[in-house]
Amino acid sequence: LVHYNANRNEDALSKFGSVVDKYPNSQEAIQAVNTAKLVYMEMGRVNEYAAWVRNLDFVEVSDAEFDNATFESAEKQALEGRTAAAIKGYENYISEFPSGLHIVDVHFKLAQLQFSEGNQEKALNSFKYVADRGGSDYKEQALTRVCELLLAKEDYSTAMEYLIQLENSADITQNRTYARQNLMKAYYDQKNYEKTLEYADKVMNSPGIDDRIKSDAQIMIARSAMKTADEETAEEAYAKVQKIASGSLAAEALYFDAYFKQKRGALEESNIAVQKLAREYAIYKEWGGKGLIIMAQNFYALGDAFQATYILESVISNFTQFPEIESKAREELAEIKTKEAEKNASVNTGEN
Repeated sequence: LVHYNANRNEDALSKFGSVVDKYPNSQEAIQAVNTAKLVYMEMGRVNEYAAWVRNLDFVEVSDAEFDNATFESAEKQALEGRTAAAIKGYENYISEFPSGLHIVDVHFKLAQLQFSEGNQEKALNSFKYVADRGGSDYKEQALTRVCELLLAKEDYSTAMEYLIQLENSADITQNRTYARQNLMKAYYDQKNYEKTLEYADKVMNSPGIDDRIKSDAQIMIARSAMKTADEETAEEAYAKVQKIASGSLAAEALYFDAYFKQKRGALEESNIAVQKLAREYAIYKEWGGKGLIIMAQNFYALGDAFQATYILESVISNFTQFPEIESKAREELAEIKTKEAEKNASVNTGEN
């Protein structure tokens, strides 16, 4: 006991072993075994304690006691902040008691530690174990983490299975909304625009959502509508995005504001939208470049070939990192030059 109280655990275990060897069946031996159990638990070596005690005929310890002791030992390491020892303890428990009393609890706590240590693949497997078992208090937390980790590794097909589970079983509103948001995006990536719109509607009708979530849903409605040639719905959705979004989504909405105004023949209003896009969202160069092409088209339609040509040449020079935009600008410029050449030829012919 002196060694134990002084934290000389190995010396204490040696002395306890000597007492048991010399005085088996005695009260001292039983006390030595009980105290040795505490030492082994503190050191995270319950399996050694179990192997030792099973050879003592005067001590009876049930499997449930070994199960509980192994769990409590790992818990002690975790509570005291000894993460590596706790992970080892939980892994030992899983190895020793694969169908143990605390098996789901252990997998969840192990998953949390693995996640905090940045070992995402191991954490995913541990969280999956919990998520795949019903009736656990940890199931919703585990499901949410599984979805997060699968999305992070871009395993969308597997993620969708768990997102659907989360949507159907979540008690926490935010988790259900999270599932619906990501299902909405996953269906869009799969080009399933009908399901995208269905989930966008679910997201929009979720209670307590902020503008960021609303703009995510509206942008999915707008993009899906554009993909299905429903420009009326797209225009309505982009108008709503423009009112609540920020950053790249706001830039996208402003570009389409210019696009729809051009289609209605409101060319000067379309140019004003492009100017705002260039002024307020300059860092989103892709949308800015697309907007400038619309502006060039507008100027040419308004009879200003010089301004249209100048803008397109600027796009060709300054947007080389966006090959599609550069190619579109070259195409528009070539078309303008062809038309202007035809006009000049016609004028010259008329003069002759």
